[in-house]
Order: sequence, then structure tokens, then C-alpha cells
Amino acid sequence: MAKLAIWAILYPIVAHIGIQESKVFLPIVYLTLLALLFIYFSKIRSWILSGVLVSIVIAAAFLVIVLSKEYLVIQLVPMLILLTLIFLFFKSLLFGNTPIITTFAACVDDRPLNSDKKIYTRNVTIVWLLGFVYLAIQNIVAAIWLSIEDWSWLSNTGSYIFISLIMLGEFIYRNKKFKQDRISFKTFLVRLSRCRLK
Repeated sequence: MAKLAIWAILYPIVAHIGIQESKVFLPIVYLTLLALLFIYFSKIRSWILSGVLVSIVIAAAFLVIVLSKEYLVIQLVPMLILLTLIFLFFKSLLFGNTPIITTFAACVDDRPLNSDKKIYTRNVTIVWLLGFVYLAIQNIVAAIWLSIEDWSWLSNTGSYIFISLIMLGEFIYRNKKFKQDRISFKTFLVRLSRCRLK
């Protein structure tokens, strides 16, 4: 599944190239391949269920291309991802749940967090949640008011720069705030890549 995640991360680049080069079938084909790989890596035991899912994915991709709805699907994908992230981060902040960033921070630190870090990571989870809400609103406004090419620059490029800046800024701030636990950004990324949500 880790390989699939890497391929999924590359989707915005494929979508952006497809839009800028007026080859919008490329992102649809890429999404189709991602869906088929997901079915394969899911290791579904029933061949019948696997066959049905594969047929549905291929039929859906075919319909999207035949009905010329590529742009709609391309613009929906980032929104679906953002809405999923908003839901997961918000749910993790509800009473009785562990905030997502708290879970990742405990994994990166490789030990339970003290009360200061728990409060800090809860606040960072809120910052990420607000960032995703901002990106969702920006995506909607851009889809309505901008050309598809400009939307792609904003959504498929700008959003990831924004997310990278939040991650880098939070990393720098955390290293200053918790000097005793300072680590390099490379070490942080390696440890983070090994973390899983429960």
C-alpha cells in the first residue's frame, strides 16, 4: 500500500500536465490505474467481487471519457480528498479521540507525549484542519471563477506548496519549542513515513 500512496501523491502532477497540455484523458487513465492497483493491493479474496470492482472502475472511466466529463472528475478529486481530510481531522478532535497530529507526534518521538506536547499537537491538528478548510474553499472559488488551467495551477500546485509550508513551518517551530527533542527534517520525514493511523 505504501507504493500505492506514492503513486497517488503523483496524481496532481499528472492532472496538471493533462490540463495544461489539453490531454485530460491522462488524469482519468491515471485515476483508473490507481483504482485498479488499490483493488489489487487490497487482496480481496473473492475473485467475483474483484471482477465486479474492476468492471465498475473501467466502465466508470469509459463513461467519463465518452460523456466528456473529464474536467468535472479532475476538479472533484482534490475536493473529495480535502473533504475526507477535514472529516478525519475534525473527528479526531472530538471528545474521547486522539488528535491525528498527536498520534503522528507520538510515533515520530517513539514514546508517549507529555502534557505540553499533547496540548501543542492538539493545537497543530486544529491548524491543519483550518488549512484544509481554507484549501477546500479556495478550490470551490477557483473552480467557479477561474479557467481550468488557472484552477489547476492553484489546486494542483499551489495547494501542495501551501501544505509543504505548513509542514515545514510547524517543524521549525516545534524544534525551537521542544529543543530537547530536536531532530533533522530528514529524520522527521523518515520517521513520519513509518507512522500509521490506528
